[in-house]
Amino acid sequence: MDFNYLKEIRNLYETSASLLEIIFIMGNNTCDMDSSLSAYLLSIGKNIKQGVITLSKKGNPSLNSETKILYLPVLNIQRGTLPHRIDVKYIFDQFGIDENDFWYVSDEIFNQNKLFQHKNNTNNIKTSLILVDHTILPDEQNYLSEYVIGIYDHHLLSSYNNQYKNLQFCNITYPVGSCTTLILADYFDDDDFPEKLVSPLLAVTAILLDTKNFNSDFYENRWVDLDSKIFKKLKKIIKKDKDEDTINIKQYYKQIKDMKHDIDKNLSLGIGALVTKDQKCFNWKNKKAIWSSLPISYEEIKKKFGHQKIINQYMNFYKGKTNDEQKNTFFITNSSLGKKQKLFTIFNPFKLPFNKDEIKNELVKNSEKDFYSLDINNVIDEEERPNGEVCNIVLADTYSRKSFEPVLKSFFLNLKTDSKESGEQNK
Repeated sequence: MDFNYLKEIRNLYETSASLLEIIFIMGNNTCDMDSSLSAYLLSIGKNIKQGVITLSKKGNPSLNSETKILYLPVLNIQRGTLPHRIDVKYIFDQFGIDENDFWYVSDEIFNQNKLFQHKNNTNNIKTSLILVDHTILPDEQNYLSEYVIGIYDHHLLSSYNNQYKNLQFCNITYPVGSCTTLILADYFDDDDFPEKLVSPLLAVTAILLDTKNFNSDFYENRWVDLDSKIFKKLKKIIKKDKDEDTINIKQYYKQIKDMKHDIDKNLSLGIGALVTKDQKCFNWKNKKAIWSSLPISYEEIKKKFGHQKIINQYMNFYKGKTNDEQKNTFFITNSSLGKKQKLFTIFNPFKLPFNKDEIKNELVKNSEKDFYSLDINNVIDEEERPNGEVCNIVLADTYSRKSFEPVLKSFFLNLKTDSKESGEQNK
């Protein structure tokens, strides 16, 4: 495309003297496909709606150099780490999107001590933030909460306890498969889709991944009718512009999926990146869950690095915490297991505050047909000393972090057995 969207708005941001307001649009700190494309697409939709970008009768985009408002997409990770998201990097390269042209939460503009000091204008520019694909800021980003004016999300609503005193709008719809579905529904009319600004195939990429290409086994779990409706509208545009033989949606989906879960490419990143690159934190009253979605199977990671190196990586998140904080912090993972199954692990460096029967009964109560197995084991370190406990749960692969987190949250909030008692029962 002749009009390079990110470079054009970055140049406008850096040179315009007329800007009075900046709205950053920031995804979550996993920076997965849905999060990154949500920030990208919503910034385009907002900039078109506000007249920052205008489209000619032939659909050619142009920039309003005198605009007073500008929407900028932010990737909520350290600059330079996007290649850890192998599928996102692959798609950006395929569509000519330069990762360096995004804004990153690690950039100086987000430094708490120099927050929103815009170099291009000595006057104060009103600055705010829209969150996409998440509702809760990580603890280390709470200083941004007073600037949040809007939210787009597709996860089960968690109370954010009036965290955002300046919130103006909130679009949270669950269980929609992809956050980009909500954005495309609100800002991209299929009758006037800005094809010369953004590829419709790029626009549906996160929807394809999150719905597993509309696998019927995941209907009303990982996708709903709205996802299908938006996808079908854009698919018509894709096929209108390309010969039937030149675009194969099924093959496109497979390429991205295979890239995301490529074993060798993921293992080459190292254990640290594997455990942290798709990680979220959840606060369940006095308990905290650090939850990593692993792109390849736990067994493949264990075979490459050894179980102890995985545990050592978990232990980094317990350093500097009191004993009480450590007892109430749980490191959780999920990964594919094959045979339409998924493995979830729950680790604590002391003891888990429940026994096998308690959590098994909870899981069976939710859906007996989706439950396969559960065991709780002691973790022994390299010097053969006790080093906590881990619970291994095997469920149907229809479960994801998005759908299983509410189940575990409810379970942990209703626990009545203390750690010591449960530890004795687990023996």
